[in-house]
Amino acid sequence: MTDSALVAMAAMIGEWKTTSEQIPDMVGRTTIEWLDGDAFLLVRLTVPEPAIGRTWVVGTDDAYPERLKVLQHDGAGARRIYNGALTGPLWRIWRDAPGDSQRLTGNLDESGNIFRATWERSDAELDPRTWEHQLDIVYTRIA
Repeated sequence: MTDSALVAMAAMIGEWKTTSEQIPDMVGRTTIEWLDGDAFLLVRLTVPEPAIGRTWVVGTDDAYPERLKVLQHDGAGARRIYNGALTGPLWRIWRDAPGDSQRLTGNLDESGNIFRATWERSDAELDPRTWEHQLDIVYTRIA
C-alpha cells in the first residue's frame, strides 16, 4: 500500500471505548479495521442510542494519496462526505455544506492509546467566525 494518509491512520486500528463529558451516561465502542485488504479503513461507532451510531469508510484517491475522504452513514439515516487530513498525531476531518458545516479535530497521544477529539459545527459555509463547539470525545484503546 502506498497511501501514506491511510498508513498513518492505521495507528488507530483496534477497539476503543468512546466517551464524552457532554453525554456521561453514554459509553460507546468504536472499532477501526481494514476493509478490502488495506484499501480502506472501516470505522464503526456503536452506542446505546442507535441514532448516534455511525459508520465511516475512509480512503484516498490514487491521484491524491495524502487526502482522506470519509463517507459517513449514521443511525438517523444521514449520509455525508468529509475531507480529511493527518499531520503527525493531528487528525482533521471537515465538511463545508450550506447550513451544516462540520469539523473534527483530534490528537492521538504519544502512547497511541488515547485519542481526544472535538466536533464543531457552523450554519455558515466557510465562515471561520461562526464555529460552535458541539462535542468532546475521548477514545481509549481497549484492544
